[in-house]
Amino acid sequence: MKTLLAIAATAATLVVAPFAGATLLPFHVLLSGANEVPPTNVPPISSSGTGFVTLQLDTVTQILSAHIAFSGLVPTTPGGAPSGTTAAHIHCCLASPFLTGANVGVATLVPAFPGFPLGVGVLSGTDDFTLDLNLASSYNPAFVAMFPNVAAAEAAFINGLETGRTYLNIHTTAAPGGEIRGFVVVPEPGTIALLGLALAVLGFSRRRLN
Repeated sequence: MKTLLAIAATAATLVVAPFAGATLLPFHVLLSGANEVPPTNVPPISSSGTGFVTLQLDTVTQILSAHIAFSGLVPTTPGGAPSGTTAAHIHCCLASPFLTGANVGVATLVPAFPGFPLGVGVLSGTDDFTLDLNLASSYNPAFVAMFPNVAAAEAAFINGLETGRTYLNIHTTAAPGGEIRGFVVVPEPGTIALLGLALAVLGFSRRRLN
């Protein structure tokens, strides 16, 4: 229930943001094992893991905030050892929007977002974090090194977010190249409306239970 409430709270912000100050740009990510693209020579695994991510970019302060919820990751490696999360981050930038079957480098800090639960046995969890995209510490050093300065890296990353050329994935011991993955996308107006409706229903249900 706490996870559902956290997602619903984020959904409420997504509904309000476009009308309140017009400075918050919403994104979301649907994570699944079917979206993964294993690196060359790495055997794929079958994962029923799923996840949902909501993100907001403040276009004035350049603060990216997010809520992640995931579950159902593979419990053991192909060799039978216990598995668990090892990394979680956003990759940028694909050559074209929503390009499937391709991998690109990690853009955000490594190995994982601030506060993301890592370790053997971690097969589900949540994380709420913020990244100040003005700061080099928010990025993978290798990503920043591709540009003249942090400002140029920031501009490329934000452009990647806005044009469908980024994806988010969660890596595990069982799938070092990534177990669940999804494109970062701008929600359609209908999706935002459905999130708002879900929040309203949740609030009504809670009132009925009280």
